[in-house]
Amino acid sequence: MEKVIVISSNSNASEALVAFLRDSFGCKPKLVESAYQARTYLDSEPAVELAVINSPLIDEPGLELAEYIVDKTAANCIFMIKEAQAEKIAASAESSGIIIVAKPFSRTLLYQLVKTVEIAVNRSLKLYHDNLRLEEKLAEIQAVDKAKFMLMQYKGMTEEEAHSYLEQYAMNKRMKKNIAALSLIDKLSEQYL
Repeated sequence: MEKVIVISSNSNASEALVAFLRDSFGCKPKLVESAYQARTYLDSEPAVELAVINSPLIDEPGLELAEYIVDKTAANCIFMIKEAQAEKIAASAESSGIIIVAKPFSRTLLYQLVKTVEIAVNRSLKLYHDNLRLEEKLAEIQAVDKAKFMLMQYKGMTEEEAHSYLEQYAMNKRMKKNIAALSLIDKLSEQYL
């Protein structure tokens, strides 16, 4: 995990959290003291993977910020709050996707939570990249099919002839098949549409 933000108004806790995350996960967390600073940073840096809030903050208790983070960003959110308050908000916060940690807590618990988030982030990124690759492949297939359809419609070719023509066109132009298909689509659109 590379993009981490720590939001804490307590300087001792801030230093400890940043050192813990840096030493345990090899990241360089951004440290801010207020909800306002956190919102400003998150709006300018959409790739944040994890936000750790040490409640209360100087300008708000922190729950509104946690809700903002899970609603408006792709970041996961760990919200640290005193045990008595944690019990009151746990059900609603967790249903929103906020991870509640009751203070005081052990380093082991925090390590396990952050590690779980890191695993989930990595898995989500892999699925995201797989999805992008599939979308690109689908766009390539659609371009080839559209070019073949236009060749069949406007040039009176059979599907096999259109397929052969497209392959030959791609070889002659030294282009990938999908790029050649897009080129043919433009050419045929200018000519017939």
